[in-house]
Amino acid sequence: MEAIEAQKEEQLLKIKKFRNKFPVSGIILLIIKWLDNTSFSELYGLLKKNFFSHFNFSTEYGNSLDLMFHCCLTSMALISSIITDSCLGKFNALILSQVLLLTGYSIVIAREFLPEDTFMSMFLLVTGLLLVASSTGVKLPCFMCLAGDQFQENQVKERNMMFSFLFLSISFGEIFATFLVPLIKDLECFSKNCYLVYLLASTCIEIFCIVLLIVSKKLFFIAVLKRGKILEIFKCIQFALVNQLRHCALKIPRRDHWLDWALEKFSEEQIRDVKIFFLLLLFTIPFPFLWALSKKQTNANFFQAKKMNRSLAGFSWQNDEVQAYVSGCLIIIITFSEICVRPIAKRHGFSFTTMRKMLIGMLLIYISMLITLYLELQIEKYPYPMPGPRECYLRVINVVDSTIHMDLYKNTTVSYSRLCVAFKKHENYKKIHLDSEYQNFLNKLYSSKTLKKENILLKEKEKYTLVLYGRSRNFSSLLIHDEENTSGNGLADVKIVSALDKNITFLRALGSFRLTEYNRVSPSLRIKTNRSRKLLCKTDVIYWFTLGLLDYGGNYMYVIIKDTPILISWKIQTIEIKNISFVWQIPQLIIFEIGEFMVQVSCMQFYYAEAVEGMKVTMMALWLNTIFTGFLIDTTMIYNFLLPSWIDQFIFSSIQLALIIIIVITAYYYQETIIKLRRKPHF
Repeated sequence: MEAIEAQKEEQLLKIKKFRNKFPVSGIILLIIKWLDNTSFSELYGLLKKNFFSHFNFSTEYGNSLDLMFHCCLTSMALISSIITDSCLGKFNALILSQVLLLTGYSIVIAREFLPEDTFMSMFLLVTGLLLVASSTGVKLPCFMCLAGDQFQENQVKERNMMFSFLFLSISFGEIFATFLVPLIKDLECFSKNCYLVYLLASTCIEIFCIVLLIVSKKLFFIAVLKRGKILEIFKCIQFALVNQLRHCALKIPRRDHWLDWALEKFSEEQIRDVKIFFLLLLFTIPFPFLWALSKKQTNANFFQAKKMNRSLAGFSWQNDEVQAYVSGCLIIIITFSEICVRPIAKRHGFSFTTMRKMLIGMLLIYISMLITLYLELQIEKYPYPMPGPRECYLRVINVVDSTIHMDLYKNTTVSYSRLCVAFKKHENYKKIHLDSEYQNFLNKLYSSKTLKKENILLKEKEKYTLVLYGRSRNFSSLLIHDEENTSGNGLADVKIVSALDKNITFLRALGSFRLTEYNRVSPSLRIKTNRSRKLLCKTDVIYWFTLGLLDYGGNYMYVIIKDTPILISWKIQTIEIKNISFVWQIPQLIIFEIGEFMVQVSCMQFYYAEAVEGMKVTMMALWLNTIFTGFLIDTTMIYNFLLPSWIDQFIFSSIQLALIIIIVITAYYYQETIIKLRRKPHF
């Protein structure tokens, strides 16, 4: 064993290093990770969008698709990590994952040249989605462990810095994708908007990454495989259980630990490795719930941002742009802390150990949740904005199968102009200026195939919704006068609009109503939000009209767009923006990102350092599965807001605090036990 460790140290001394400290192989891995994340950032979103389009699924099924994707990630990460530790090796597994992703890109590109409604197109789409999930599950644990292998045992500081920069390279790649992908979206290929240019560029990046890995193989330290380590651990567990059952008589003396019953066949070192394995499993248990709460917090931040004024310095800031700038701030802050703050703290006798960083990160996430709670209380105090004299509010909902351009003329000048993207989940009101109490407007609507003109009459101090429906060659519009939301006691306010050319009758115990060609809008319905709701309706046949989950006090509009073979509608949630700037949300977003960064990087460092030789990829995969499992918990809950959002935020922040206390107790037990096992302090 000592000879193997000495040989490993000798090989690590010989590998090429930058300034005699940082391995060149580590720099190559950072470049590959950045390129990889830049190319991959939008791929899953593209596949998900096409999946819904081809299979005629509503976005209500988004949770199910996310569930399938993360289940595939979880299973592939576990299976591939066991194979990697047993026979494949980290470097070979990393190349295999890159080849899988390249194959996924190639399949998606091939699909772009096929007709959309064919079986082969659908088959390639599903295959591409599974290959992407498989590649991600294989790649992540191998990447982290291969990066850690490039450093000597005494290079703890450099190895920890490597893990930090790997995480930052992910954020850096996402920033690039945030600004580059929208530019590529506007390009046209084969007379339609498509992602072909993006996919081709991503394929070239993947080919470059594979070639770079193969060419630079000699620069990497590739550890010798310890074959059969995982099998040895399971054999030790099996023998200990069987041996304990054989000697369960009262006269036979008990042993300190149930695994000590394996001493007849296994050495103390082998049994110690199994005990460490179980300790790491115990420490892992609370983390899926931590990541589930973090995911819930991310969703809460996103939903809260929709209620805030996003105008600043004459620009309207989108959520992706804000997130990109927050990630940029994270990169600057973390880089500054790694280069300046950490050395200064070390000089003054304060060391950032793994456990301390983990605890600080969890506390920062908790502080971020408290700030979100405070902001939610402030938002609740602000009244809903109402149009003033010579003003009205107008929003446009497009359920046509293409993008529609709208120009609103007052006399001969354009008063309002916008591009109406099809099937958006949220649409905000825009202010329209009037010259008198009533104002006539000429509304020009045109797609790539049709031009439509109509006159609409708007009144001051009122709110309106313009619904565009039909096909791009022959679409129509419907102007709806919106009433003020008066839903109370947590009831949701629901309005149903029919875009069908036939009558549809809704049957309710408290009053039925009928939508016709001349009366397409239902009265406002007050619906309880304690579970998923359905309404009974009838056209030529009887349908169940699914409303789904509704938020506490929410305001919704459903546009029925198709009735064959089932009743299909588009659900729009009305979120009125209050006059509080989104700038107040940025500090807590930065605090949350820093906290999440500290927890994730600390966990990478901890699991790599603590895992026994021959099981590092497996333990890293188990930790990464806590993140995937956290997303699964969040997805399967399908939680809807049965309480006001500020109470909901208070409950989750309290659960977060309880979880932090549990993790601290578990960490203390782990530290005390590991010291006894190794007979020396490790932290």
